[in-house]
Amino acid sequence: MLAGAAGIIGDAVQSFQGAGPAEFWIYFTIQSNLLLVAYFALLLVRAPGRSGSGQDWLPVVKGAVTLYILITGLVFNLLLANPASPFYVMISETHYNWHSVMLHIVTPTAALLDWLVFGPKGSLAWRHALQWLGFPLLYLAFALVRGVMVTTGTRYPYPFVDVAQYGYGAVAINCVALALAFYLLGVVLVAVDRRFTGRRHLAPVAPTAETEPTAHSGRQY
Repeated sequence: MLAGAAGIIGDAVQSFQGAGPAEFWIYFTIQSNLLLVAYFALLLVRAPGRSGSGQDWLPVVKGAVTLYILITGLVFNLLLANPASPFYVMISETHYNWHSVMLHIVTPTAALLDWLVFGPKGSLAWRHALQWLGFPLLYLAFALVRGVMVTTGTRYPYPFVDVAQYGYGAVAINCVALALAFYLLGVVLVAVDRRFTGRRHLAPVAPTAETEPTAHSGRQY
């Protein structure tokens, strides 16, 4: 959470000094990091020791924010910061500063480790992988609509949704491919969750004093 908050603050300072606050909020990177920070802030203010059926939604929300921050990290490292990618944009050192590293590398890695090690397991269902797509799909729609309405500054936040450069056909293919990749990533998270649950259920139970056989177990009293 601290890494995400630090990265957001650093990015905000740079953005406000440059293009302005309006363009700061349009990036999925910022939104996914904000959601992650908000989730952990909620855990901090939640009543200590509070548990029960009323908290069943927390693992689902944690899975969602983990998926979104992983999307941020993977898209950045595989598409935007990869020289072999057609959407490579890291053309100068100003694109690869400390807060960019915090937002795109440190925070996604820490969030994944936190989910794997500390995240409660056994609450996810296959349908959640599809439900989690709601926010990324809404974001893609927002990016496309905003690009039509805005005529100055940064029209499209990411090159793979840049209709002005690639056209609607290519962008539609990009969006379908990304949506499928995001869904599969969500499926992987659910599969890992269910795998951990299966191992827990299959773990051998140590015999207790009540169940352990004794030399007198066959004697009638």
